[in-house]
Amino acid sequence: MSELRPVPTTDREACQRMLQYAFAPETGPVTPDPDSDWPPSLFDQRGLYDGDGLRAVCKLYYLDTTVRGEAATVGGLGAVATPPEHRRKGYAADLCRHALHEYREADVGFVTLWPFSTPFYRRLGWSTANTYRRFDLPPSALPDHDTAGQMVRLDADDWERLRQVESASAAGTALSLRRSEAWWRERTLADWDDDGVPYCYGYERNGDLRGYVVYTVADDADRTLSATQFAAADEEARRELFAFLGTHGAQIERVTLQLPPDADLLHRVDDPGAVDCTVEPGPMVRLTDISHLERLDWPDGGLDCTLSVSDPLLDRNDGLFELSVSGGTATVDPRPASDSAADVSIDIATLSQLAVGTHGVDAAERVAGLEIRDDSVRDPLATVFQSEPVYLGEFF
Repeated sequence: MSELRPVPTTDREACQRMLQYAFAPETGPVTPDPDSDWPPSLFDQRGLYDGDGLRAVCKLYYLDTTVRGEAATVGGLGAVATPPEHRRKGYAADLCRHALHEYREADVGFVTLWPFSTPFYRRLGWSTANTYRRFDLPPSALPDHDTAGQMVRLDADDWERLRQVESASAAGTALSLRRSEAWWRERTLADWDDDGVPYCYGYERNGDLRGYVVYTVADDADRTLSATQFAAADEEARRELFAFLGTHGAQIERVTLQLPPDADLLHRVDDPGAVDCTVEPGPMVRLTDISHLERLDWPDGGLDCTLSVSDPLLDRNDGLFELSVSGGTATVDPRPASDSAADVSIDIATLSQLAVGTHGVDAAERVAGLEIRDDSVRDPLATVFQSEPVYLGEFF
């Protein structure tokens, strides 16, 4: 019987070798750094053990964010790795099952991850939470703008000011991060992925920070500036940040920007034909327990329906449930399988998208796994499960 346990110091090297092989095999069998911090501070390192044998590893993050307009702690499952000699034996699925159980025991209702394979995690009940847009353009294509403020260089000691802008920029957006001091210092503004220490510049007006951009500059022939974090509390700051990136024409050939799915950069430039824009799948999300719907704030409206839910990983979410919503509060009650036919058939992946706001009912029925069997519940469902902006943009 496999079990998920904290990775002890004695297994640190085996854990790090496993991660290295999974995510950086081109480096070869290099001995991990014995002086690295253990245990890590930003996440909990977990290992799946079969007896005394380490079979797979992962990282459990606890992310401060929002869901349905309220502050929430969301799980972040990262760096899931199984060495090749133990693959195709179900260990990755076992690890995910155990991780979801640990999150549930910690009262965490949603778990996100950045997938190495969307179909693989879809089969385990995860679904895409949001997309993002990647823009690639010459700096000369970015519009200029005159403002009353100034651009200033920032670093990790400015993390509280940066977080205020982060919160203002992401207001009303589900799964948007509220980074801790440790996250700013050790992840966002650190060379944690060997791409170099990023630059951070902010737009300041009358001493008030209103926007920031975090980026690296590649040491290659293309001389690419890659902006991974871009946040603005108002339109003036947004325009100045774009103009600031455009001033780098003497140093770089290309600018790449990762922005939310509703980004309107193509409408801001004079020559949209000079811009390459791609829509990319972002992180995935899933519920740990259907009963977590009871903890969310819902729109006013009445709903009483029976859900037939399928969950490929967790038996507790697989079956028939009565869902009632009244006065903004939900109740979820299991029903015997012998009860009458369900009003709605849905898989846990699609239910997770509805719960977090990725899809409304129409979209979930059109492109995901929602089947409405009793048309009388369609409008009440649509009133409760309204879509809203969702954007988790930082990789972990």
